[in-house]
Amino acid sequence: MTEQCNVQAALAAAQKPFVQFINGTPFLLLPAGDGSWKAEEQSKLRETPLRKQGTTNIHQADSFISYVNLHKQAGTQIIVDADYAANRVKFKAIINGDSATGAGFADHIARFDPQTTVEWKNWTGMNGQKGDQTKLATFLTDNISNIASTNPADPTRQYPNAADVLEFITNLEMTSTVRYRSGTKVQNGQVQFEYVEEGSDQTKGKLQMFERFGIGVVPYAGGQGYFIEAFLRFRINRESGALTIWFDLHRPDQVLEAATKAAIDQLKAEITDCPIYFGTV
Repeated sequence: MTEQCNVQAALAAAQKPFVQFINGTPFLLLPAGDGSWKAEEQSKLRETPLRKQGTTNIHQADSFISYVNLHKQAGTQIIVDADYAANRVKFKAIINGDSATGAGFADHIARFDPQTTVEWKNWTGMNGQKGDQTKLATFLTDNISNIASTNPADPTRQYPNAADVLEFITNLEMTSTVRYRSGTKVQNGQVQFEYVEEGSDQTKGKLQMFERFGIGVVPYAGGQGYFIEAFLRFRINRESGALTIWFDLHRPDQVLEAATKAAIDQLKAEITDCPIYFGTV
């Protein structure tokens, strides 16, 4: 009996949990009941982490630059994922990535998703949105501060200033209940509408609309501003005389691309010895 008890005691002791250290990290080994063992990593019990790891999300370029410069090492690299047509740009810094001489764990990550400004969201969100005079007038009133009468890249071309746009808004609101009959281009580059009161076939008045206007917007928070040309579009319902009016921004994707290139140039200038690639993050 004594020998049998000793065997049972030894077997029972062998099935008790115990701690095993692997590369300085404790693992708790637990019997699974079927003769196998389950290992649970207990890295939180270490006095210090084995290495830096985890993901940090950043929204400002300056903060992203500071973070990468603080932690960069051999193998640090930045990936840019850009879809300008979809209005989406993301940056990913792999702090402990592969280097030319060795492999990295690639599990210490900094993500930089540039935050677009309210004004950029407003104008790109309204871009191409068809509506009546009231809808457009309200939008232009709320965003009148972005109206730009001069394109810095072509100072010779002039656009309506804020006062011109405000006058146009007033005229739009005053004619919101009339029936439009026609719209024609005139020599000064504007479009002239003829309208009549409800129930009357006699021409009551005319409304002139500029064909295009300019805006100055900052795509990314903390970034620089850009000029965008906007084209006013319209459609007259021949049966009801209702006017549908909207604007189309000229290639906002190119503006976003220019703003992204400016951000990349800043990264290249302020984060040295760190390659930048275009890819998927």
